[in-house]
Amino acid sequence: MAALSKRRFWQRLGCLLLFLGVLVTGVLLHDGQQSQSIVTLPTAIAFQQFFLRPAPELADLTPKFEITWAHPNNYGDRLRFNADGSLVDNEPLIVLHETVYSAESAVDWFRQGDLGAEAASYHAIIRRNGTIISIVPAQDKAYGAAESGFPTAEGIETLYGDPQEPPSVNSFAYHISLETPMDGQDAELTHSGYTAAQYRSLAWLIAQTEVPAERITTHREVDLSGERIDPRSFERDRLLAQLSQLRDRLASVPPA
Repeated sequence: MAALSKRRFWQRLGCLLLFLGVLVTGVLLHDGQQSQSIVTLPTAIAFQQFFLRPAPELADLTPKFEITWAHPNNYGDRLRFNADGSLVDNEPLIVLHETVYSAESAVDWFRQGDLGAEAASYHAIIRRNGTIISIVPAQDKAYGAAESGFPTAEGIETLYGDPQEPPSVNSFAYHISLETPMDGQDAELTHSGYTAAQYRSLAWLIAQTEVPAERITTHREVDLSGERIDPRSFERDRLLAQLSQLRDRLASVPPA
């Protein structure tokens, strides 16, 4: 009888210790999740939340949308580490481009899976009528700027993911291209420019993010090859004025 009581005692003690172990493990996991939530996320993860749900305060300005995903060969994963092993934690950058030819020709090109060394893509294209075409998910890396770096006061900001490849901003960039007007389907330095609808949609799209004006740039400005001149005839001040108005409108709304 005494032996049976001892066995029950140890069984109950074992169950109690098991329960306490599960409880402590749960608390540690919860604390770990809370700690991770306040740590600066690397760029590769941050881009998963790059675009918030469309701001309801700007719902009356929401442009038309289309989705035509590029072939998987034309985009990839954002780098989490540099070639030297350091964590990629660059702040998001928006790079503006132009299609040169029609939006449809660019979409058709990106849907091809056998481009090889010419693999390319944007995250979004804005048609002449202001319609936004989603091409590559924001959390993925579009191949919008091959040999590239963003000029800053501290120097050129870029990433070296592969020592055999040129440095690039692609892993911390979101690429948006404006459809070129008919008179710009050439190699001239200028053309007639972009439509009011395109500027409205571009400002609306960027307003969904917290990317500051100083990190909105162009392919021409980040290109290290010296060959890119897009987007030609782009009016930066016009975009920033509209973007400022939208962000002021968002800021004027009291928190819920």
